[in-house]
Amino acid sequence: MVTSMVFEKPPIYSAVDYDGLWKKLINELFEEFVLFFAPDLYEKIDFQKKYEFLQQELYKEVIQEKKGKQIADQIVKVYLKSGIEKWILIHIEVQGDPDPEFPKRMFRYYYRILDRYDRDIVAIALLTDASGGFRPSRYKRSSFGTKLTYEYNVYKFKDQKEEELIQSSNPFAIAVLAGMYASMSKNDDDTRFRFKLKLMRLLMQKSDFPQEEQRIYLSALIYFVDYILQIPDELTSKLRNEIMIMKEEVDMFFLDRKNLPPTFGEIREEAREEGLEQGRKQIALEMLADGMDVEVVAKYVKLPIEEIKRLKKRGRSQ
Repeated sequence: MVTSMVFEKPPIYSAVDYDGLWKKLINELFEEFVLFFAPDLYEKIDFQKKYEFLQQELYKEVIQEKKGKQIADQIVKVYLKSGIEKWILIHIEVQGDPDPEFPKRMFRYYYRILDRYDRDIVAIALLTDASGGFRPSRYKRSSFGTKLTYEYNVYKFKDQKEEELIQSSNPFAIAVLAGMYASMSKNDDDTRFRFKLKLMRLLMQKSDFPQEEQRIYLSALIYFVDYILQIPDELTSKLRNEIMIMKEEVDMFFLDRKNLPPTFGEIREEAREEGLEQGRKQIALEMLADGMDVEVVAKYVKLPIEEIKRLKKRGRSQ
């Protein structure tokens, strides 16, 4: 019996949607996000009660003007163990140059939420830029005795120690590394290739993720890394060759996944092609063993006649 196989065409890269990548990862791994970036808050949240990513209409009222900047924002409603409702404003300044207006924008988000919805917020600003000196954590105004100071939480990627992130068991440590590497290599494809290969190998070898969460973590992170560290086609081919030895791990983590990231979609297709060819050869050997003509076998299994002759010779020697 001949089994036909349908190959899925691997997706191709689109323009990097940093907003979408961060939002997708935060949506998939929100509890891990809070644990990594706000451990004190994590201890207070009652995750038995459903948290809610607030609707786009509300988001548009609060986050109005981007002016072409790459910004990923989320507003999440959670409940503390005390029963109090809190809103978490997650603001990620992506791949940007230092912006002197940043503190003012953070304050605008705060007062819009306060004015429109009368909610207290926990604001977390993630700064992915490569500038060492830019880490604004407060907005201040004063005029003849009238003073205002607004402070918020800041996590600066450049301040983090690479080795500590590598050793962390929280999946967002890998996301931070990927963000750091993207910023450090945005004008250097070869360096980006090395960073990407390093992270892919690290993910494939990760053994400190909780076993019950490992599949979720790895599938989410590999998707994130593959897109945030995009490289030219020739380097993508080189990357695939480097990690083909990990095919079994790749198949395990993505076996049921429909939307594979480009690099791993192509690896999976190559693995299927290899499997299809091996299947054809096995069928050919069985047909030859039944005494069927070489030309008939070649036409049936769609392999070159010379390959069928080699298989026939190999069969006789066994």
